[in-house]
Amino acid sequence: MIVDCKPFHPDDPSTWPLKYPVIAHDVGRSNDRSTAVVGGTIAYRPEVVGVQKIIELPQHCYGSVLASELAIIDRQYDGDALIIADLTNDPTYAEALFDLFGPRLIGIHIGPHGDGSNFERRLVRNSAIPVYQVGRTYLFERLLGDLRSNQIRFTEGPMTRPLYQQLNSLDVEHKPTGKFYKCLPGKHDDLAISAAMLNWAIRHPHFPSWARPIDDRHRPRARGEKYGWGAFV
Repeated sequence: MIVDCKPFHPDDPSTWPLKYPVIAHDVGRSNDRSTAVVGGTIAYRPEVVGVQKIIELPQHCYGSVLASELAIIDRQYDGDALIIADLTNDPTYAEALFDLFGPRLIGIHIGPHGDGSNFERRLVRNSAIPVYQVGRTYLFERLLGDLRSNQIRFTEGPMTRPLYQQLNSLDVEHKPTGKFYKCLPGKHDDLAISAAMLNWAIRHPHFPSWARPIDDRHRPRARGEKYGWGAFV
């Protein structure tokens, strides 16, 4: 895994050796860009999420071309990243992602309600991936709550300020059913939603099972038993 060549510092995620890098990927609509926010945790302080990279992907990229841009980021982590992708508006995008990332792909469907406890199995190629139902308000409430309790660290970089600006510009609408976070006209929330997805995913109780394909990749294979004359030599 590639990290900046700086001494380790507990408050600078760019120096953290992430065991399970996570790429949270929001797929842009209309004037929004598609984005990727990369982060994870370190062993001695697993309750704190560190954000290492905040990336706006090229505009006018879709399907396999957009998935290939995400793969460039994944290769910076030796192909060991867990991919959390928003499949709300383009369910077919899952196939292009699965072709590149296989079982490391986890989908989410963002709607008005849900905490991500429930998921459905969505068929892709000759396999299936889990797609979790998550509420937009739940994602932002969890992110803002963890920010207030100092449970998230951001690497300083050119995209950190725009992410904060997006969070600060969210408009909270109070309805009888609860809060709703809106993006005001002319504003964007693509980076903010990717950060919220990242925070949600890393804290999800299913995370250990999502990371199993990464563990399997690095687990030493048992040496096969010998049969025939070679077994007695």
